[in-house]
Amino acid sequence: MRKNVMVYGSSVVRDACQEIGDEHHVIGCVTGQSMISALSKPTQLLQGEPPTSALTARSLAGDIKSSLLPHVRRHAADLDVLVLDLNDESMGVVALPDGSYVTYSSELISSGLLALVQGRRRVINAATERHWTLWESSANRLFKALTALGLMEKTVVINAPRAGKIQAGHPAEELRLANTRELDAYLGECSAHIRSLGFRVLALPEGLGYAGSCLNAPDRLPHEEITWIAAQIRSAVNAAAEPPGGLSCHIAQSVREARISVR
Repeated sequence: MRKNVMVYGSSVVRDACQEIGDEHHVIGCVTGQSMISALSKPTQLLQGEPPTSALTARSLAGDIKSSLLPHVRRHAADLDVLVLDLNDESMGVVALPDGSYVTYSSELISSGLLALVQGRRRVINAATERHWTLWESSANRLFKALTALGLMEKTVVINAPRAGKIQAGHPAEELRLANTRELDAYLGECSAHIRSLGFRVLALPEGLGYAGSCLNAPDRLPHEEITWIAAQIRSAVNAAAEPPGGLSCHIAQSVREARISVR
């Protein structure tokens, strides 16, 4: 019987889901939507022609509509595992005149929709005090909602920061950050906060991480990182129906398998 997986996060997790096997079914995928935007009210200010790509159009439309929680609620009863990462938080957000927020994604920038908004707009970069205040409040609301839906034990957070990859359309100078280290450290702090709320956070093993600048980041993840993330998703799905204690065994086994496969 196939297990149902839902993805919330960046293309990092979405790409890994392509390797988890036919016995796992991805029933939903929400990408390009920071928690600040996802927990914001939908905005009516960004109206116009979407990007040409159907995938980016869906991602941007979902962000504008703050579609995450409605999407989770729709699938909660059938969900075996919700897997997410925080890489999209590194893009920052834009505060709009109507009090809403949208993710400051390359899709939003290239769409030209921001130029049509009348009134003051403010870009709030990640790894700033203002962003943390907004993010912490949004995260608390999101994970409280997941708990109420009975999804705490079914949620897995992958702490595999890839700020360099996610920021491909945002030069380091624009972010006012020298390199990805500050962003990745910030995402680590976000992951630690989620762990403090009682949720499962799995960190990328030492040696598989990427240390580089936004300007020299690769276009795609190294295969060993994708393999590791896919292994964590499979482990979480396989452990979903097991008694407490089964998860740690699955994780240890999947890490061994991931390391063997990339030697």
